[in-house]
Amino acid sequence: MDQHLETFVMQSEAESPIDGTARVGMELRQVREQLGWPLPDMAATLRIRLPYLEAIERGDLSALPGVAYQTGFIRAYAQALGLDGDEILRRFRAEGSSFAAKAHLSFLAPIPDRAVPTGAIVLLSAILVLAGYGLWYRHTAAEAKLAAAIPSVPTELAPLAVPPKPPAVPSPITSPATAALSAPATAPTVAPPSAVVAAPVAAPPAPDLVIQASADDWVEVQDAKGNILFSKVLHAGDSWPVPDMPGLVMTVGNAGATIISDNGKASAPLGAPGIPLHNYQLTPAIAAGTSTTAPPKTN
Repeated sequence: MDQHLETFVMQSEAESPIDGTARVGMELRQVREQLGWPLPDMAATLRIRLPYLEAIERGDLSALPGVAYQTGFIRAYAQALGLDGDEILRRFRAEGSSFAAKAHLSFLAPIPDRAVPTGAIVLLSAILVLAGYGLWYRHTAAEAKLAAAIPSVPTELAPLAVPPKPPAVPSPITSPATAALSAPATAPTVAPPSAVVAAPVAAPPAPDLVIQASADDWVEVQDAKGNILFSKVLHAGDSWPVPDMPGLVMTVGNAGATIISDNGKASAPLGAPGIPLHNYQLTPAIAAGTSTTAPPKTN
C-alpha cells in the first residue's frame, strides 16, 4: 500500500466519529473512492455480489452469508484495494463481536425407540383373521350358488347320461395254502369221463394293414361308395387298423407323418412333412361288374 494511503487511513481512523465495524467499512470505501474504482466494477472483478460489498463498506457483516464467506469476502476486497487482508480482518474482529461469533448447530433430538404396543398387534392379527375368514366364506358361498344354478339332466335325456362308474373292488389274492384252508371240508368230486374240456378261445388275428402316425396327422378313410369310415387327428404314436374291405381310399393332411404297416412291416412316410395326400388307395379297388356281396347259391 502507498504511503499516502496509509496516512489517509490513519487520519480517517483518528478523525471519524463512527465506531465499530462501520468505521472499518467506511475506511475501505474511502480508499476505493480515492483510487477512483466504482463499486460495481469491483464486484464484477472479484465475482462477489454487489450487495455483499456494500454491506462490507457499511460494516454490516450480518448481511453476509456466514463466517466463512465473511472472511473470504473481506480478505479479497482488502487485497484488491492494495491493503493487508489479514490486518483488515483483525480490525473487523476487534471492532465487532458479531464477526467472531461462531454459528451454533442445533441437532435434532433422537426419536425414542417406541415399541409397537402388544394390544395393537393382537388387534391387527384379529382383523387379518376375520378378513381371511370373510374371503373364504364368500368364495364358498359363490361356489355353492353356482352349483345350485346348474340345471339337472332333463327326463328325456336321462337314458343318455353316462352313469357313474363304480369303483373297482380288488379281488383278494389267495395262495394255494390259503385256498386249501378256506375250502369246505367235503369229499373231492371226480369229473365224469364224458366231460368235455372247453378249448381256449383263440385271440382274433391282427389286421394286415395299420395306419400309424409319427406326428400330428389328420386321417380320413372312405369306402368304395364314399362313406366315411374314419376321420380323426392322429397324434404321434397313434394308429388305426384298416378293415379288410376292398376299395378303401385314404386322405391325410401330413403325408410325412403317415406310415402304413403291412403285416408288421412299416413302410416309409408317404410324402414330405406337412404335405397333404389325397385319394391314396389303401386296399385294391373293386373290379368293374363285380359285387361286394356273395352270389346266390343255386340248387
